[in-house]
Amino acid sequence: MSSPILLILGAGSNIGDHVARAFAAKDFRLALASRKVPANKPQDALHIPVDLSKPENVPHVFETVKAKLGSAPSIVVYNCASHTPDNKADPLANFSLEAYIPHQNLNHNSVLVALQQSVLGFRSLTDPAAAKTFIYTGNILNAITLPERLTFGLGKNATAYAIRTLVEGEVYTAEGVSFYYTDERKSTGAPVIEDISGSAAAEEYVKLAERTDQGPWLYTFVKGDGYKDFSGKGISVSV
Repeated sequence: MSSPILLILGAGSNIGDHVARAFAAKDFRLALASRKVPANKPQDALHIPVDLSKPENVPHVFETVKAKLGSAPSIVVYNCASHTPDNKADPLANFSLEAYIPHQNLNHNSVLVALQQSVLGFRSLTDPAAAKTFIYTGNILNAITLPERLTFGLGKNATAYAIRTLVEGEVYTAEGVSFYYTDERKSTGAPVIEDISGSAAAEEYVKLAERTDQGPWLYTFVKGDGYKDFSGKGISVSV
């Protein structure tokens, strides 16, 4: 039987690179989708060029994985984020729908298509032990508000709601499909902001892929400590 496939949508140099290498060490074949070839792309990895600010491009990625590697991915990681800081004093002053839509596409609309394509692919897998896991790299904006991130938070909240709905409604539980919105935090529960640990994400994503049940849909974790539930706790943030 062929090795399982990991697909990373948004295969960047930090989380994308670490996650790819962690799964390769677990004997996964790799499909990496991004605008440009990752600088540290593993030699045997399949690269699929794609602009994920256009949701209509997403199905082609999944079609290419199946055509080139012979199977749908059993693990899908959506690792894209995009935003332009808002005017802190007057966030609506220079709002542009034209400029906003590509960001919202990357943060949410393309995720919906990826969720759809993932489930369709999971249903085609012949290995009954296949993980069938979808992981979205999120942040704290589904839980709190931050200045200069009005439009950024809209995308994260929309995706968090979608994943929560699928999990709490147990929509695909009987099919063995799991969904996660991940969020790295500091030990205090505060956001890591730009201090994101690709190695910590990789460690946790492997754990999620190896689970045989649905874990917490909102998977908040701390580097070195793993999953930690921060719900209901006051969080102090300075940016």
